[in-house]
Amino acid sequence: GITIDIAKDDSEYIYSLINGLGQNLIVGAVFAALIVLLFLRSFTGMVIVSATIPVSLFGSIFIMYLFGLTLNTMTMLGLLLLIGIVVDDAIVVLENSQRNLNMNKSNPDRYGASIKGANEVFLPIVASTLVLVALFTVVFFMEGIAARFFKSFGIVVSTGVVVSTFVALTLTPMLCSKFLKPTQNTNHIFNRFDEGFKKIENQYQMLIRWSLAHKKKVLLSGLPFLMITLLLFGQLGGGFFPEEDEGQFVITVKTPVGTGLEYINDRLLKAESIVKKYDDIESLFTVMGAGIESQAVNIGVIYVKLKSRNIRKIKQYDMIPKIRNDLKSIPGIKAFPSGFSFASGTRGEAMQFTISGPDLNVLESAVQQFLIKLEDSPQLGNVDSSLEMNLPQVNLDINRELISELGLSTRTVAEAANIFAGGIDVARYNDSVGDGERYKVRLKAERDMTIGDLNKIYLRTPDNNLVRLDTVATFREDVGPSEITRLNRGYSVYFYSDPTVPISEAIDIIETAAEDTLPLGYEVGFFARAKEFKRTSTQMLFAFLTGLLLVYMVLASQFNSFSQPLIIMVSQPLAIIGGTFGLWLVGSSLNVFSMTGLVLLTGLVAKNSILLIDRTNQERESGYSIDEALLEACPRRLRPILMTTLTLILAMLMPAFGIGSGTELSQPLAIAVVGGMISSTFLSLIIVPIIYSWSEKYKFSSA
Repeated sequence: GITIDIAKDDSEYIYSLINGLGQNLIVGAVFAALIVLLFLRSFTGMVIVSATIPVSLFGSIFIMYLFGLTLNTMTMLGLLLLIGIVVDDAIVVLENSQRNLNMNKSNPDRYGASIKGANEVFLPIVASTLVLVALFTVVFFMEGIAARFFKSFGIVVSTGVVVSTFVALTLTPMLCSKFLKPTQNTNHIFNRFDEGFKKIENQYQMLIRWSLAHKKKVLLSGLPFLMITLLLFGQLGGGFFPEEDEGQFVITVKTPVGTGLEYINDRLLKAESIVKKYDDIESLFTVMGAGIESQAVNIGVIYVKLKSRNIRKIKQYDMIPKIRNDLKSIPGIKAFPSGFSFASGTRGEAMQFTISGPDLNVLESAVQQFLIKLEDSPQLGNVDSSLEMNLPQVNLDINRELISELGLSTRTVAEAANIFAGGIDVARYNDSVGDGERYKVRLKAERDMTIGDLNKIYLRTPDNNLVRLDTVATFREDVGPSEITRLNRGYSVYFYSDPTVPISEAIDIIETAAEDTLPLGYEVGFFARAKEFKRTSTQMLFAFLTGLLLVYMVLASQFNSFSQPLIIMVSQPLAIIGGTFGLWLVGSSLNVFSMTGLVLLTGLVAKNSILLIDRTNQERESGYSIDEALLEACPRRLRPILMTTLTLILAMLMPAFGIGSGTELSQPLAIAVVGGMISSTFLSLIIVPIIYSWSEKYKFSSA
């Protein structure tokens, strides 16, 4: 009987990835609630903040529906990030309302405390929201495959932040006015924590006082961190997407040109026997005589499906190099195992490029020299090329005068030869009585025919006579290219490899080899991931710089100042310190996700500085001097800053440690965010007050 087996199933990986992100989303929400309970010692406050999470997320999901977005990798990653962001504003409002309510425990006024609490933090909440929206506005002007991914991510995050701001300034004050109670000193654990935190606030105030008196020493001590960051940033390799463990990959097997199906079948069986030795392999499916991008007798493809990640001992991207090395033991083949491409119908190697030029023979010679040069760079791995110049061919030289006299055409001769080569469709059959399907009737010669069998082909002339093919054409055996590809009106050869170094380094190696070997008029070009990496790197730099400009414009309009936005933006390079160190520590590259995390940091870390400066401005309006205002405002804002920072860090902690299915994509972004939030929070709590004091005193003295 006939059985149907699934050789390749992308849905399993997609479902596991979405489930993993969903689990992380729930864990992040639980952490956010526990942070509120610990810092505010209020079960009511925990419930209030927890209530804002589903409201904000459902609002974001509704907007996703309006935009026609689905629950995919990028939108789920955006929702996971929102867990740490949507509660920020609610925490700030709640903490400020709780503080105001605790000031008058004997006669608590929930309504007044809630209104005052929301009004006092209205400006920093709106400003921080506009900063994030401004950053993601730039994403909509990006192009390429990466832009398609991150437009949906940008829509989810930016609209989610807007929804959370609306919820924080409406639902949160309303719930506080109805249910919030003054903090009661009843729980021993909470009391001990609160006493400890008050000591931290006092120590922080003393640190600010000392830092304001020793501004130059503090700022100069930060220079080594910036220098180290620049050094580490240069060591981060560049890539397009991080390696994924999809649970399936493909092995392209090539035998020498001219070998038959029996030869490649024997080699494929040997390759299968080697691959099957791995216990983590679930099934194999082999296609003979066809590749992913082309069809040829000497090419075969083995689709490998792995067991579930829960019971597997080795990850996909660790198994591929082992199998590549094992397959070298089979003589007469070249094997190229790789993951699947993000674009269907194309090969999945990380590095894909072309060499093109005007003359095919010159191109062949240049490619041979180029490949010899690449042998000095084992970092590129096995390099496969589409250039096969030794394919056995039979050329037909047609006697055009003779066929014209016989009333034949070159098309008639070509169709007759095609019967020998591969077959032709001669009719269509409509089965109206049976299943109603339409079938092609195909005429094809038997297998294992020789060139002598061409003499058995006859042509029918218009006067119904039969003429043997060899009377109107001569046959000539030759060798030539297996396929001729063209690019920009020139001939081209395609190359594929899985380098052991980041894509950015592999591109440098290839471009150097091309400069040394290619003649004038012949050039190397990149496509697939390599092309998208080069394009994305440029666009990310543009997005980062444009985002900084938009952030400055938004903050300048909100604070009605040209200098204070610059003070707030001091926290952004401080965030890059931690983000870069985190990526370097785990050996991650500067791929699309990690670069997005660094760009995202420029908006996330601005919130802490906004809270500090806005409160300092309020204290100065109350009559405090610049330094006195800082000494009052900074300790007062320490609690909400640490609460919002810890909430975001804990929400991203599981993907940062790679816990859960499909975290390979989200891990670089999470590491960049966690590292950047840690460094920016602790450094900006000291650096921002110093810069503020320096700037405002200089402005006051100039006036």
